[in-house]
Amino acid sequence: MAGTGDSLRPLLNQAAAVEAFLDRVGLTEDAELNATGTAPATSPAVSLMITNRQRAALRELGFSEEAIRQMTPAEAHGKLGLA
Repeated sequence: MAGTGDSLRPLLNQAAAVEAFLDRVGLTEDAELNATGTAPATSPAVSLMITNRQRAALRELGFSEEAIRQMTPAEAHGKLGLA
């Protein structure tokens, strides 16, 4: 049975190394959060469409149906303060 313990030792060492690495990553993310006051940025949001609710809000702001139809989603979201 001594051989069984020897074969598990590399796996346990690897698991310990992975855990230590993940702890370091977590500490780095915590430091970034504390330094900026916000979570680290992931990826920028991309405006893909204008929803019916957003169209209604744009109409309430005085935009015509034609103007809304010609807007890109990014433009519409910017005018609504969503960008």
